[in-house]
Amino acid sequence: MVPHAGTDSELFGDVAELGCTLEALASIAGSEREPASVAILFDWDSWWASEQDSHPISRLDYHREALDWYSALLRLGIRADVVPAHRTDLSAYGLVIAPVLHVVPQTLVEQLARYIEGGGHLVTTYFSGIVDENDHVWPGGYPGALSDLLGIRIEEFGPLLDGDTVGLGNDCTGSLWTDRISVTGANVEVLARYRTGTYASRPAVTRRTGRGSAAYVSTRLGVDGLAALLPGLLAPAGVTSELPADVRGLVEHVVRRAAEHRYLFLINRSDEAVAVQDVRDELVHGVMENGRIALGPRRVAVLKQALGEGPAAEE
Repeated sequence: MVPHAGTDSELFGDVAELGCTLEALASIAGSEREPASVAILFDWDSWWASEQDSHPISRLDYHREALDWYSALLRLGIRADVVPAHRTDLSAYGLVIAPVLHVVPQTLVEQLARYIEGGGHLVTTYFSGIVDENDHVWPGGYPGALSDLLGIRIEEFGPLLDGDTVGLGNDCTGSLWTDRISVTGANVEVLARYRTGTYASRPAVTRRTGRGSAAYVSTRLGVDGLAALLPGLLAPAGVTSELPADVRGLVEHVVRRAAEHRYLFLINRSDEAVAVQDVRDELVHGVMENGRIALGPRRVAVLKQALGEGPAAEE
């Protein structure tokens, strides 16, 4: 651990600082990661199949769409787990987001139906539910396997030319893709309509409600658009942020849990100093003065909380 430059080097100083940090965090060893309230389904088959040739568009980017949803949640201060689509139990999550879930076997349809019937809230996007595990198209119109869950039917895709955009009635802007949506099921509300483009006045974002809900987003909204749309999708699921409003998007948080305590890691993602105000929990690592945590650029603080005493989120 001692570089050729010796112990008076910056590198050795960093190593020594890391050792002190690990010593301070020794009590956290053996704790487990606390699941988030939101899950993003990541499906390797859908990634591979949705980007094949002979599709309506060659610019579809599965990874980017999934990352946009994750980034939008991060901007709102919401933790999210990335889980495989074949995960059998989703009941721990208030909201499940399945971007471009192109490949949907019958078993997955049943799994998602159970999740919604149990009070869960599902969100999926354009080009989802199109084929089964053998890459055979689900008949009867799109989104095929998910049509009944979503209460919509799409007869034609409407991919956009490179550089083209469409306006939505909620002041968001869509790109890459649009759909000609018809509402076919009961209890389906239109959360946003196309304001411009070929499908102007038709639904762009829908949600079918029951014990749970199933929402469909028919265009790429990007991080800004998703961050504007997400609060309306998170609220029915009862998902809120643990972070104060003024540091959301700047500070990322990760939670670990032990027998009697939970540990909240606060990570400054920015290149500027950030202050977290009105902290009432015990500080395990970091700098705090008068209930205020000073997080330097890219620095981390760790708080210790008794179970059941998590901080109240600021609306």
